[in-house]
Amino acid sequence: MIKRLEQIAKNMDLLYVDDNEELCRTYASFFRDIFKNVDCAYDGQEALEIYKQKSYDLVITDINMPRMNGFTLIKEIKKIHPEQAIIIVSAYSEIAYLSQLNECHVDHFLVKPVDTKELMEKVYTVLEDILVHE
Repeated sequence: MIKRLEQIAKNMDLLYVDDNEELCRTYASFFRDIFKNVDCAYDGQEALEIYKQKSYDLVITDINMPRMNGFTLIKEIKKIHPEQAIIIVSAYSEIAYLSQLNECHVDHFLVKPVDTKELMEKVYTVLEDILVHE
């Protein structure tokens, strides 16, 4: 799967958003070996500003962040690009959040701490879906 993922993602861009700067940098560094380009943002507002300057094939975001939470970020992104592929990675899994996820039309939701293999499988699934629909 990793080899296929590398083939798919080598011409794709990723925006990774998490207010835990160390975690964000770690995953961004990891994904730079797979994606053509990876940008990192440490809160929703910064992510939206970056997103408005460039298009991304995939956005991976946390929910609870300063200045703008992940739900608001997703809603703003969907106004710009309704079909944007998004994966949420969050420590929060309460029912209230899950109902908001349905409204946001995200592709996948993973609970922290994230298993890297599971994250890679979700990324692979989303990117395969992008290719099928192009």
